[in-house]
Amino acid sequence: MFADLHLHTTESDGTWTPEQLVGQACQIGLGAIAITDHDTTAGIEAAQRNAPQQLQVIPGIELSCVAEDGEEVHIVGLWIDPQYQPLQQELTALRSARIGRIEEILARLADLGISLEQGDVLRFATRDVLSRSHIASALVEKGVVASKKEAFDAYLGQGAPAYVERRKLRPHDAIALIGQSGGVPILAHPGLLQNLTILPSLKEAGLVGLEVIHHSHSPGQTQRYLELAAELELLPSGGSDCHGPKGKDSIYLGKYKIPWKWLGDLAARRARS
Repeated sequence: MFADLHLHTTESDGTWTPEQLVGQACQIGLGAIAITDHDTTAGIEAAQRNAPQQLQVIPGIELSCVAEDGEEVHIVGLWIDPQYQPLQQELTALRSARIGRIEEILARLADLGISLEQGDVLRFATRDVLSRSHIASALVEKGVVASKKEAFDAYLGQGAPAYVERRKLRPHDAIALIGQSGGVPILAHPGLLQNLTILPSLKEAGLVGLEVIHHSHSPGQTQRYLELAAELELLPSGGSDCHGPKGKDSIYLGKYKIPWKWLGDLAARRARS
């Protein structure tokens, strides 16, 4: 059996509901999935409730962080306790910051001559986790761009004219928060980072795993990160980071399968924590 330990639903910036994601995972024959939405745990209960006995649904989270050098670092937490109040308080603050960011992005778009209202964006958001992906969908609907990728390249991506930074945790704080909630902290998609010298300090802070498999990694990178994980005594993890159909990427579910042994090793480390 195989697993996918990095997935998003409509509760953040995915396009499959938790129920639909569970159905897709079952069709593919996965044995376990992790719901790792950005800044919310709202999709976990529905996914677990609708999953058949043969599909394990792991409660997770993805936290966007910023390192001391300014680089964005994402930390995935697996087996978190969604009821852990300090975690929920931080997630509430992060979601609130997202709303302020959306308002500022819309103002910058207006300065560029692109009229977009918050209501246009809210049509694409199921809950209160507003993201640039939702703005991108609204831009496609309005005919401003032909695709979400074009929206990010032309307006919303880092360095683009309507890009706005938002409040983020420090990686060490995210690792601590995930650990305190009973979860296993994992560095997401290291291939997207410019600087991996942060890894030893993250391990010292409590990092447990490294996302070896990810859709952005080439075969060479996957092998490199597998060796790096062994060198640093981090456990290998991974996932497709699938956002569903008409998401910001392709449908990667089922294309990137995590070995069952990796899941077992991560679960065993959690049990020892």
